[in-house]
Amino acid sequence: MGYERALRAINLKPTDKIPLLGTIGDTRFGEKLTGIKSSEGSRYLKALHKALDVDMIYVLETRMDRSPIEQREDTVYGKFEDFEDSFPYYDSFHIAYKGYTLARTKTATQLWVVRRPFKTYKEMLKYLENYDPREDEFRTAKEIAEECRRTYRHYQDVLEDVTLVAGETYLTLFTFFIVRIGWQLLARLILKDVEVFDELARRYAEITKRHTEAWAKSGIKAFVCHDDVAFREGPVMSPSWFKEHVFPHYRDIWRPLKDKGIRVFFISDGNYLPLMDGLAEAGAEGFKVNPDARLSRVDIERLCAKYGGKKVLMLSPRRDVLKNGTVREAVSEVEFITALAQRYNGVFVHGLSDTPHLEACYQTWIRNREK
Repeated sequence: MGYERALRAINLKPTDKIPLLGTIGDTRFGEKLTGIKSSEGSRYLKALHKALDVDMIYVLETRMDRSPIEQREDTVYGKFEDFEDSFPYYDSFHIAYKGYTLARTKTATQLWVVRRPFKTYKEMLKYLENYDPREDEFRTAKEIAEECRRTYRHYQDVLEDVTLVAGETYLTLFTFFIVRIGWQLLARLILKDVEVFDELARRYAEITKRHTEAWAKSGIKAFVCHDDVAFREGPVMSPSWFKEHVFPHYRDIWRPLKDKGIRVFFISDGNYLPLMDGLAEAGAEGFKVNPDARLSRVDIERLCAKYGGKKVLMLSPRRDVLKNGTVREAVSEVEFITALAQRYNGVFVHGLSDTPHLEACYQTWIRNREK
């Protein structure tokens, strides 16, 4: 089953099929494939993962007792407290959003910051003088650990030996400051007053480490660390800057997981290829490349030539081709990625969803998955 195949794949051992990360298609596709309505919850979830033979998924700390979202308007505004009962995740969102005016759309799983208590760079620096995110984490390490354990056990108990469930942090470090400060002011801060960023990063890293310590006690075998450190054009800052100001925190944040033998994988939007050496030095044992990176085939081939069989890789066809290309072009993308995944141990495929050519792409995947 997928659980055992995933364990082999994350440890770079041979597998009988190309491992699949996450599901394929939308709800309509899933209901057609399984013959079960998505409203049946856990029964549908297990049937879908079994039908698709999904090897691994990753999950954030989830609010199991959250209220359903009842929203008629396209967008509603308020403080985090107004949305908290129906917000799906823990992580550190309550810290990132605290005190801000937020917006929620009907379909988004996250909230959008629309107003902060500062507008200018000078006002932001004044605000940060007395800001310590550690003061806003009201939960004890024991309480965080219980939420991680509850999340893992919920999904793993449903999926059993069908699919391996990994843990995740989303607001690991850099993404927290994107939300808390905003892109423009954050860019000025790291260019003009990096010592202020360094101190804030040191404080916040202590919070994230509490979460990895908690996940390390949950029973997971793998962990995905999300942090948005790149744009489509490349990293936000140079590799040397990240090695000095960010990656040492990653090394410390990941230590509780690695001490337990839990495999740690990194994910970011954008093209973060130039950062992978530094991430590997910090302890990352694999990389997920998101479809929005739009890497060329040459880039993907070089990535596989360098890390294939040495690091776990999670690759996808280009989203723009799947979404906007012809059937032939979309199928060609799937064939290209699966051909690469056939060559190396530990290469997962994901991202076979956002396309009008879903049936053709799915059939191509089925034909090419067997090793």
